[in-house]
Amino acid sequence: MEQPRTGGGGGPIQTPWVQQFEDYVGAAIRITVDFDNTTRAITGGTAYRDASCLMTKILIGLGPDGTPDTTETQFTVPAGTTEIPGSAFSDLGLSTIEDVLALQITAGL
Repeated sequence: MEQPRTGGGGGPIQTPWVQQFEDYVGAAIRITVDFDNTTRAITGGTAYRDASCLMTKILIGLGPDGTPDTTETQFTVPAGTTEIPGSAFSDLGLSTIEDVLALQITAGL
C-alpha cells in the first residue's frame, strides 16, 4: 500500500489539501480538497478562480496523448467560488486524497 504524502510536520497531510496556480499577471485558480483524516476519503471541495485568470480548468492526470490538456479528469472553474461535492470526485475515480496526489495536477485553458 502506498504511504500517504507527508505534511510539513513529517506526518500524513491533513485536510484540507490546497493547490493554487497563477497566470502571468498573478490571477489565481485554486482547488481545495476536503477529506477525512482517518479514512482519507474525499468528502468534497471547492474551486476558486479570479475573474481575470486566463486559466479556466483544473486538470488532474494525463490524457491518452500523454498531456494534461486531454485528461478526462478535470474541473471547469467559473469565476468565483464553486462547491465540488464528494460524488464529483468519486465519479472521476478519485475516492481518497492519495488518488488525487498520485496524479499530475495543473491548470489549463
